[in-house]
Amino acid sequence: MTKKQEIYIHIGFWTLFLGMNLYFNWISDRDPLDLWHLLQWIAFNGLQMIVFYLNYSFICAKTVPGKKWSWLIIGQLFLIFLFPALRHLFEEVIIFRITGNHNYNEESLLTPFYVYDNSYYAIRIILYSLVFYFVKTIWHTNQKMNELLLQKKQAELQNLKNQLSPHFLFNTLNSLYADWMDTDPKTAEDLLKLSDMLRYITYENESDKVYLKDEIQFIQNYIALFSRRFDNQLAVGFEFSFHDEKVKIPSLLLINFVENVFKHGITTDVGKPAKIELKTTENQLSFTTENYFDNGYNYDEKGIGYKNVRQRLDILFSESYVLDVKQTQELYQVELQIPLS
Repeated sequence: MTKKQEIYIHIGFWTLFLGMNLYFNWISDRDPLDLWHLLQWIAFNGLQMIVFYLNYSFICAKTVPGKKWSWLIIGQLFLIFLFPALRHLFEEVIIFRITGNHNYNEESLLTPFYVYDNSYYAIRIILYSLVFYFVKTIWHTNQKMNELLLQKKQAELQNLKNQLSPHFLFNTLNSLYADWMDTDPKTAEDLLKLSDMLRYITYENESDKVYLKDEIQFIQNYIALFSRRFDNQLAVGFEFSFHDEKVKIPSLLLINFVENVFKHGITTDVGKPAKIELKTTENQLSFTTENYFDNGYNYDEKGIGYKNVRQRLDILFSESYVLDVKQTQELYQVELQIPLS
């Protein structure tokens, strides 16, 4: 649903809603040109719009995406009491000063009966706004799922195009590993790591989610190969802790940030070490990277994969993730937080 479609739907709803109110006023023999009736109709329906969009655009938008159900309930109760308070202000104070007429008997104003009598209208408009919000949420969720499925199919097709007999490649690497194990064990060990990484990218990436421990092993192999490239003089620390070995995350989600550290950061200066940290709680995974870079280098998010990463995060987690990027003159920091289901 586009923003334009959403606006048209709301215009249609309010046209129908207000039209029905006018019809009921007409059949009840109310004079639509009477000043008090006109002002009361405008104020009452304006109040319903205020409560509708307070719930739709603010309370639901701030609570539902993060599954803050207790705050959602508190927000609904607040609106139930806000409605009669604002109605009293509009009708019994402002309009009364203009016309000299009350809508309720003065004895019943701001009493439990007044709140009870208005609760029907408050709950009705609150329910309308809840239905609209959840229908929109379901619509957007289905759209994102369809986009994700389409991207997955496209990626699978591209993956098939790019795979030139992977079994042959793995068998060749394994043969080289066996040949070099006795004569050059370090190179053989690197070949084994490379083979594991290629196998992980080729096969594990076909799954929507992978075990976190496998993603960590992949990152460790990636760092180990870079360490060999720099004769084991790499100044990169990788610390991790997770509460459950059965935790799963989207495949190859973290490697983009690790790759960025090696591609653009300073990784061989022990005085300016790069840091990679990962930890989990029962409900959340936190992943951070920190690295120094040459302050003459234009270190921005363009061209380093962040656009694709953000699009993927939007599809996977909607508004329930945090990706915070900070940059000083020579230090670059990334913090990612995603929910664990």
